[in-house]
Amino acid sequence: MSVADTLKELEKQLKEIEEQLGKGEPRYETFRKAYEEIWKLSRFFEKLLELAKRQSQEEEEEKFRMLHSELVGQNASVLAKRLNKKGFILGEDEILGDAFSNQVYRILELVRAGKRGEVYYSILRIFISAGRPFPADLAEAFRPAYSNELFKIFLFSFLSGV
Repeated sequence: MSVADTLKELEKQLKEIEEQLGKGEPRYETFRKAYEEIWKLSRFFEKLLELAKRQSQEEEEEKFRMLHSELVGQNASVLAKRLNKKGFILGEDEILGDAFSNQVYRILELVRAGKRGEVYYSILRIFISAGRPFPADLAEAFRPAYSNELFKIFLFSFLSGV
């Protein structure tokens, strides 16, 4: 989905929210959809800031770096909560729940050691063997833009949910 499509969808959701509030009948699902569109835009804007930071002149680089850091921190908080929730949902899946139970201590140790590649491989193997798609939010946690400390927080949040 393009940025223009995401913006159109967000505008549609916000108009629907206004109508619902005008009638005194707000619906959670409409708010949830708008929130998802805002999340997509925030992630996209974060990537744009990352590029701007790299391409900027010296005098502007620090400003872009600070704005990028602020947004990464906000998005990291949201992502940690989303991963925990995703972990709880996936833990309810009988096949995935059992597979994670059998591997959780090994994966926790790999996370603690900061071995992103091995952690990714171990978790990906669980999803592939269970015939389940790898969650986009979980893939997001492995982005190199996140520090090792944030990576650990993300994976501990996810695994504590499972």
